[in-house]
Amino acid sequence: MVLYAASRKGQDLSLKSASSKTQLRYPKLDIADPSSIESFAKMVKEEHDKVDVLINNAGVNLDQEYLPANVKATIDTNYRGTLNVGRADSNRSRYREDKSDCRQMCQTFVPTLSKRGRIVNISSTGSSLSGYSKEIQERFRSSKMTLADLEQMMNEYQEAANNGTESRNGWKTQAYGVTKAATNAMTAVLARANPGLTINACCPGWVDTDMGNMLGRPPKTPGT
Repeated sequence: MVLYAASRKGQDLSLKSASSKTQLRYPKLDIADPSSIESFAKMVKEEHDKVDVLINNAGVNLDQEYLPANVKATIDTNYRGTLNVGRADSNRSRYREDKSDCRQMCQTFVPTLSKRGRIVNISSTGSSLSGYSKEIQERFRSSKMTLADLEQMMNEYQEAANNGTESRNGWKTQAYGVTKAATNAMTAVLARANPGLTINACCPGWVDTDMGNMLGRPPKTPGT
């Protein structure tokens, strides 16, 4: 088994595996950069026929400096970047209306997954829908949600952030939480579109990472 533990710098993360047969590799990957995603995907496809599991763990939390530019960066990474890692190439025509420069991760890897493949999108308790208007909560929860609908919601949130009207329009002033709520909704859309795959989202708890340490000393240590 080969495990690719990718990061923006491609650094050795010193992960350990319970199996001596597991090969650990540390390639570079920035999911907010389309060329980085394509380069990573090309490398994986050249080395393997199929991918069994894709875990989307990349994310940013820039809410300590809540500015419109940081809201955009958070949306582009946490939502659009994650979506583009796993969204199926075969479905691109269906979603032509909501393509952007920063969405490739899910769409790139769905065609590469094995028949019983799995995508796990790392979410957060920050994705809770409490605090939003009833209308926005209902839109996030809708079983008829499409990726175009979600893109529209993210554009509306960005516009509200640009104008300082988040609360008036039913949003939170927390880009990280908004994008994680969008990730949950996107996960549900992808799962409905790909019933043969297992596609879900989960919260790993409070983990000792750069982001986790923003709130103190987390009790959990990253590992394989």
